[in-house]
Amino acid sequence: MSSKQATHRLSTVDNAMSLLALFLKYDSVGLIDIERETGVSKTAAFRLAATMVDRGFLVKDAKTKKYYPGPILFQLVHKFQVNDIITISEPFVQELANMTNESVYISIRSGNNYFFLSGVHSTYPVKVTSPFGDEVELYLGAAGKVHMAHMASVDIDNYLKKTQFKTFTPDTITDEQLILKELEEVKEKGYAVSLGEGFPDSSAISAPIWGLGEEPTAVLNILLPSTRLTTEKQQEFIELIKNYSEKISNEYMLKKDSETIYEQ
Repeated sequence: MSSKQATHRLSTVDNAMSLLALFLKYDSVGLIDIERETGVSKTAAFRLAATMVDRGFLVKDAKTKKYYPGPILFQLVHKFQVNDIITISEPFVQELANMTNESVYISIRSGNNYFFLSGVHSTYPVKVTSPFGDEVELYLGAAGKVHMAHMASVDIDNYLKKTQFKTFTPDTITDEQLILKELEEVKEKGYAVSLGEGFPDSSAISAPIWGLGEEPTAVLNILLPSTRLTTEKQQEFIELIKNYSEKISNEYMLKKDSETIYEQ
């Protein structure tokens, strides 16, 4: 496994990031939402929100007492939106969705979880979908395997030691040695497959999208019912996901290189 340095988190910063990530799910949040979703006390939630309002990352509605994204966030988004991974991947995601007629999503890692950031839903009456912004444990699903496979080995070990594994289906993998074996295979093959591990009759095929970092910038995913994933189609989708993740990675790096040259 990789010998990359371990990630050392500051709990306050981690809570602030979790708060900001709530806006992927909600248009606005209150103190109760922050308390519930981040796991901090009501007093800590208030102090956290007040600090972020003071720094311009949030704004507070005086009437409803709800919090919204602030001007600093909008300035950051405006500065980088042209070359962000979602904007760059969008045409490729749409093309892949048209080719497969299945749900195609982009996921990113957030600490010990991952979530689907954007994508296209399948047009089939029976399909697999997932709410954007809902956090999922890394050990569940093909996307989680790809995200976790490229973490520092010490971070993987810490995650496995601290995680309380739950069995969601008969195919959920909770044995640490089996998980480690799968992660090695994912790194070697360049993709991951999940067959009913999180939900019955729900399968996924995933591959990394590479950027500037040692870990994938994002992960490209095809989600579909297991009943439609024949052996032949699985191999077809594996080739497609590898091909399109490489296309997005190349386009992303090209944009970043152009951005660097422009700034110089």
